[in-house]
Amino acid sequence: MASTSVSHSPLQTDTNQIYTAHLQTSILPELESTRHLLLKIENDIAEYEDLRKKIDELEKVDNVETLTELGAGVWVEAVISDTKIITLDLGLNLHLDMSLAEARRYTMKKTDILKMKRDTFSKKEEFLVWQVGQFHGAITEVN
Repeated sequence: MASTSVSHSPLQTDTNQIYTAHLQTSILPELESTRHLLLKIENDIAEYEDLRKKIDELEKVDNVETLTELGAGVWVEAVISDTKIITLDLGLNLHLDMSLAEARRYTMKKTDILKMKRDTFSKKEEFLVWQVGQFHGAITEVN
């Protein structure tokens, strides 16, 4: 029985190692990071859409009975007598009082911006997945 042996030249081995190293140290970590950011953006979009629905509900009532946390898992019943002005936490310890209409516009604009950001990262993810395929193809060719 004849055996065939495929020998790899040092150039093929070096190229394979370079491709594999680049894939493992650059492309795959970037893909993982991009997917993590996409999940965070999706969560943020859902939160702002939920907030907009709650703002719509606030416009229908004058008083709101709710539970509010005092801290350390201790809750107390509360009545919100004026629901026409709400305070949004904009981040970086910045809070802004807004009317319900202003808050709705803010949430709609923020949602639109997040959706554009999501679209950008989705395209990046698609490109990175394509690159992974190209590298796998190149590694297979070298072997």
